[in-house]
Amino acid sequence: MNGWLIALTAIVIWIVLVYYLFKRGIVKKEGKIALFGPALMLKTDRGKTFIKRIGKSKIWKAYGYGGLVLSFLIMFLVFILLLWQAVIVMTIPPSRAPSPVEALGIPGINPIIPLWYGILGLVVAIVCHEFSHGFLVAFHRMKIRSIGILLFILPIGAFVEPDEDELANAKRIKRMHVYAAGPTTNIVLAIVFLILFSAMVSAVTPAHDGLYVSFVYPTENNNVFHTGDIIESINGTGIRTYNNFTGVNAPLPGKSVNVLIYSNGAMHNVSTVSGVYVLSVIQGYPASKAGIKAGWIFYEINGTIIRNENDFFSTLNKTHAGESVNITMLNKDLHPINVTATLTDKYNYYAKFASELNRASYRNKGFLGVSAMYMGITVGNPEQLKSLIANPYANAKNFNDLFRGTMLLISLPFVHLMPFPSQLESVYLVPFPGFWVLIDAAYWIFWLNLMLGLTNLLPAIPLDGGYLFSDLITHISKKLRVKDPEAISGKITAFFSITVLILIIWQFIGPRI
Repeated sequence: MNGWLIALTAIVIWIVLVYYLFKRGIVKKEGKIALFGPALMLKTDRGKTFIKRIGKSKIWKAYGYGGLVLSFLIMFLVFILLLWQAVIVMTIPPSRAPSPVEALGIPGINPIIPLWYGILGLVVAIVCHEFSHGFLVAFHRMKIRSIGILLFILPIGAFVEPDEDELANAKRIKRMHVYAAGPTTNIVLAIVFLILFSAMVSAVTPAHDGLYVSFVYPTENNNVFHTGDIIESINGTGIRTYNNFTGVNAPLPGKSVNVLIYSNGAMHNVSTVSGVYVLSVIQGYPASKAGIKAGWIFYEINGTIIRNENDFFSTLNKTHAGESVNITMLNKDLHPINVTATLTDKYNYYAKFASELNRASYRNKGFLGVSAMYMGITVGNPEQLKSLIANPYANAKNFNDLFRGTMLLISLPFVHLMPFPSQLESVYLVPFPGFWVLIDAAYWIFWLNLMLGLTNLLPAIPLDGGYLFSDLITHISKKLRVKDPEAISGKITAFFSITVLILIIWQFIGPRI
């Protein structure tokens, strides 16, 4: 039974059980165990005294006003981001379109969020969010009816329940303080844990000089290299930079090459077949039409011997669209095979399938339609990877750089770098065992607090941002002496709520149209 079927079965059983308990009167709409949609609210009076005591501090006044400024600034930025995403999704091929389950911030359901780190991050985010609402309710001397846990099969959150009538009739500024408190705390926690995460990643050091193997493709070298191996030298040449690797002084393609690697805490000499391997062939493009197969090795292109990646790319960059090139390949038995391929336009290919990677310099350049790597592996620089994760803002000079750095941090799970892959942990030395667990935990607390804070500040009911936006529009309408400001606010807020919903849905259906 797969995970989806188990999850669906558990949800159906839970809903049937809750419905049965409701019909029997065991669960009611109000009470210590109350119905909240398909979830249950387990209420208690314990903890109310703690919230009231903490809520007496005058710091909450400044926190309330500061939270309002931060909330409206982020609300504007997040809405603009949604509009921007609505445009760029049209350039995404259907094969790369996001899945709807990726919009659900539920660990175990969302394939991006790991189960246990996700639960930890979500619990921290929701508990701190709700308690912050409670502290502002207490500070403004409003009644707290109860606190408790929200249960849907498993505990999925906590809540602080104010007196809704009292909150609705409170002064607008006090009510807005309460709404802003939760998302503000999530954003503050995200910043705190981001700083902690960056500091911990900065504390790790490369285990050895050289470049690490980041991926091994299924070629003849598949049993020679493993992800996380550190390449010290190739053919006696030290490997310290990407250019050392891509321009390595390699023997003729098909000949044996010696590689010194650091693996499992020791140095090893390994021998493999040198050459630039074909990793994949794009169907319908020149290489495929010429009969080139994955696993073959480039020997010669138009008379130029291909010893390394620099030779491969520089030779193709000298060609033009429509040009016929003579290629000598070595098959899996290292027997030479001569083929002729008529190249297509590189710019047109990227414009169609990867517009974000396209360059003006690609115009009229020859395109063969293969991916190829030396020895059939990709490599990474340990220091650069560490710097990328620990401080993506290192060279930020303007708002655009800050935005790119933030998006890079958020995207780490999508490129399989958070949780940090176990195969790459051996690339680094850490202060003590279990250090990566702390790094991963800090990252997911950061990530889920940020996501919860940003999502809650969208100008849409029933999110906190929707209520803040509604109160703001009502305030502006009264200042402008508009007739029936509450009605105007309701209509404008409803419009933005529907717009936000459409923009979110569009991210999933837009690329597929």
